[in-house]
Amino acid sequence: MKKILFSYLLALTSWVVQAHQLTISVSLDSSAKKTFSGRLYIFSVTDTTKGVQDPDPFNPTPTFYVDVNDWKAGETRQVDASAAGFPVGLDQLKTGFYKFAAVFDVDKTERNNTITAGNWYSRDVKVFVQPKFSTQVKLHLAKQFHVRPFRETPQIKGISIKSDVVSAFRKQDSYIKAAIILPKNYDPQAPKPYSVVFVIPGWGGTQFDIYNPNINKRYGFGMGKDKIFVYLNPESSNPFGLHAFIDSRVNGPWGKALVEELIPYLSKNYRISSIESSFFLVGQSSGGYASVWLQTHFPKVFSGCWAVSPDPLDFQDFISINLYKESNLYYDKKGQERPFFLMKGQYLSSIKKTVSFEYFLGNGGQMQSFEAVYGLPAPDGTPQMMFNRNTGEINRAVVNSWKMYDLSSFLENNRKQLMNDLKGKIHVFAGSDDNFFLNRSVEKFKERLTPLSLNATIEIIEKAGHWSIWTEGFTKQMHEMIDAQIQ
Repeated sequence: MKKILFSYLLALTSWVVQAHQLTISVSLDSSAKKTFSGRLYIFSVTDTTKGVQDPDPFNPTPTFYVDVNDWKAGETRQVDASAAGFPVGLDQLKTGFYKFAAVFDVDKTERNNTITAGNWYSRDVKVFVQPKFSTQVKLHLAKQFHVRPFRETPQIKGISIKSDVVSAFRKQDSYIKAAIILPKNYDPQAPKPYSVVFVIPGWGGTQFDIYNPNINKRYGFGMGKDKIFVYLNPESSNPFGLHAFIDSRVNGPWGKALVEELIPYLSKNYRISSIESSFFLVGQSSGGYASVWLQTHFPKVFSGCWAVSPDPLDFQDFISINLYKESNLYYDKKGQERPFFLMKGQYLSSIKKTVSFEYFLGNGGQMQSFEAVYGLPAPDGTPQMMFNRNTGEINRAVVNSWKMYDLSSFLENNRKQLMNDLKGKIHVFAGSDDNFFLNRSVEKFKERLTPLSLNATIEIIEKAGHWSIWTEGFTKQMHEMIDAQIQ
């Protein structure tokens, strides 16, 4: 679940023109040192009091793109009615004022993230669109996004280490990135080592989140006993969405990388405890699923996981759909579009509309992220599609290939081997009003785990949503549970 703002774009009211057969002329700055190939996006907003930003996936403003090869400095490319458009074409815009901005996405190593370092961007231009008039709008790709520096302090450190196991799998350099938050009284020479809490955020979360006081408050950095927090970037070096530190047949062995590469790195460079009750997992949304996956697949490494609003743990209820029995992701048995994204009692979109826009934008959307984590690669290396993007029809063979990632089934099938190592370690929480219906999968997970005698804590918190589940009391309770397990 995502919304990445164009915080870098500089708003500029340029001129007012009349247009219908609108053509957008985009030039590449003379400072470009080489030729570039990629996807040229034109983003817009209809509220011209605001700057152009990534469109809201649940209510997107008009967006357009053309694929460009071998673009050289000083050259101009045209975007016209032949460009791909969503939800309408360039020649179907309604009368009114718009602001347009261009982003040239040339990076292929990360998911479709317009502010990735190396991508080019323009300033905003204000335009009046009116039927029966034609004009050309000029945008200039003047600047590139740069690698964002990580600002360290005595208490906060940034790390970026090459993962040999993922790099070998992907045949390109891949990096584990994270922020480390040390206790205020951290002493590298102290005789008593520290326990570690690995935090896996949800969509859009990166190591830079730790500068946000709301994130600090949510996860309670510094709360309770002294602990080292490792705030992970779950999407680095991955073009198909969040890898979330899960071993994947498409993304690579990210869980193995965390356990066999990151933990030894931390042990070498920080005062990390080596006893069994020292490593804990906390995850939100996609990170919530990841925390349970890591706990169940490395049960002796981690002493407990706290999964909050997790992505579907049981595929019998996958954002309200039983993947094993139902045949269409977009439509119910009555032929009605399945609603999506509940906010204040109202559905703001449908699964079809949300997924269609993700697919339009290219690689790295939420649904493709699921397909990459759970599924198998297609011949071109992209993940096999679980459903037809046009019709919503579910591919039964692909669903069957996902079964090993259905955590209810995994625990049922491996109960005897895992029981002793998992007892009391699984903690899962969801709000009864989760915005993406994830509480339903948690309820199914609880139903199937209860007979397994794993002493799991699985709770539905009344009147809480996907994000509002985090309260000061909830965070405090979580830390009390973690601290009780620290020896």
